[in-house]
Amino acid sequence: MAKHVTELSTSESHSLLDESKNGSQCEDDARQTALPQKDAILEASKQQLEHGELSKMSSNGAKSAHEDNSDEYSVQFSAAQLKVKIAQAKHDTKLIADAEVLQLKKELVEQRYQVTDRERERDKAMRRCEALQMQLDAVLLEHKKTLLGMCEDVQLEKLLATIEMEKGSRQKLKEAFTRQQQTLTLAQERVEKLSVQVAQYQKTETVLAQSVAHLQYRFASKDQLRAATVEQEQRKLIDQHELEMKNLREELVIAQRNEKVAQDQLQLKQLELKTLHESKQQELASQERIQSLECKITQLETEKAVLLSKTEQIQKADAQLRSQIHAQSEEITTLHQEIETLQRSNKELGEIASDLLQVAERQHAENESRDFGETHAQDGIYLQKRKKRLRVSLG
Repeated sequence: MAKHVTELSTSESHSLLDESKNGSQCEDDARQTALPQKDAILEASKQQLEHGELSKMSSNGAKSAHEDNSDEYSVQFSAAQLKVKIAQAKHDTKLIADAEVLQLKKELVEQRYQVTDRERERDKAMRRCEALQMQLDAVLLEHKKTLLGMCEDVQLEKLLATIEMEKGSRQKLKEAFTRQQQTLTLAQERVEKLSVQVAQYQKTETVLAQSVAHLQYRFASKDQLRAATVEQEQRKLIDQHELEMKNLREELVIAQRNEKVAQDQLQLKQLELKTLHESKQQELASQERIQSLECKITQLETEKAVLLSKTEQIQKADAQLRSQIHAQSEEITTLHQEIETLQRSNKELGEIASDLLQVAERQHAENESRDFGETHAQDGIYLQKRKKRLRVSLG
């Protein structure tokens, strides 16, 4: 260590000497660069002043043709002004150059101080690193001596047992994941079937609307009051049907959202499985480093606790998903029941429409043979009966 300190001190002294030499060279270079800048500034100022004075002299020469006595005095006065201005410009340029040189010197001194401070910090850091390395070597030797023997076998057996337990948990998670995927596929198939049934229901609705429109067109020519009542009932039925369709569509949207949520949860579980893979790789790496340090074994135990907590969280999430899937299945059954009720109501509406057609044909036949008043009363009675049947069928 003493040799190392002496070597560091000698290296520091050499570096300081080199820095002083470099600083003196930088000062000389700055002076050499500042001098030609001064000369260039002085020359430019002189040229500008001479150019201005020449222009003045030329103007004065033009005037001298007219005024002979006053020209001599003006020439002497302009020459004195030139000398004064040149001296003032030289003085100003000298002041500017001196200020720039002082700034450069200050910057050089600050940079030197910074370099010396950085070198001292570097030397301190090197010494600390060497001391820490020596301490680490001593600690490693002690750990190698203590870890030899039966402790290694016992620790290896513990790690193998933990790895087997984690393998079993991983297989269970995979099985649960496959089951959840199967349930999700079944739910998707059910939703597709429901969408097909809804499309068929819409088709039947269009057919019924067309038939009702045809009936309205036929009855409009005979009796406006009868057509108005039929239109009101039709509008009520259509409004009810549209409300039911909206409810069904909203329930389908809710089911799709639930499916998306389930898929997101499955993706989270996949990410957790990836983390389990990574932790397993870390444990394999720790088996190779058992002989070096004992602290890594404690870290592995902490990681094991974290993994157990994660498995518990995954089991909880699995239970939540199962409950959600059960709720979705119940919702789908309710949708099936509602669709069956709607189909029954459609059948009853078809029967009513056919009955109305029969009534219209009967009225047409009876109008040709009988008076209009008697048939009108019979038709009113028949329509009242049909209204009662509609109210009973719609609940």
